[in-house]
Amino acid sequence: MVIMYEGEPISVPKEVAEFLEQDRKREQAEAKRDQRHLSKGDLEMVLSPKSYCLYSLDDLAIRNLRLENLRKAVACLDKTKQELIQLRYGEGLSLEKIGAIRGVSKMAVSKQLKKVHKELRSSVW
Repeated sequence: MVIMYEGEPISVPKEVAEFLEQDRKREQAEAKRDQRHLSKGDLEMVLSPKSYCLYSLDDLAIRNLRLENLRKAVACLDKTKQELIQLRYGEGLSLEKIGAIRGVSKMAVSKQLKKVHKELRSSVW
């Protein structure tokens, strides 16, 4: 899956993209909850510290390191594995469509993706 990171598109596993999306939704839910507890009056509106900084510097540093490690790990994959990641996450193709392109079964594509995920996890985390 391709996400924007510091203005640049990068390919990341679906799990990473899902984690980032869940984190974003959690932050939005917390902001909504905070807003519900505040008075609706314009003069009484108080900004929460979270509105100034969504993540601590430590969290940002860790996230940046993980994304950089992921970027390097994907770059180190052989071309076949990079193509598989691009088809699945970059272009969002189903396992069936990838199988048709590569001339293999849906199950074979699934197994290949699991191997790539395992390889990426071991080199990133």
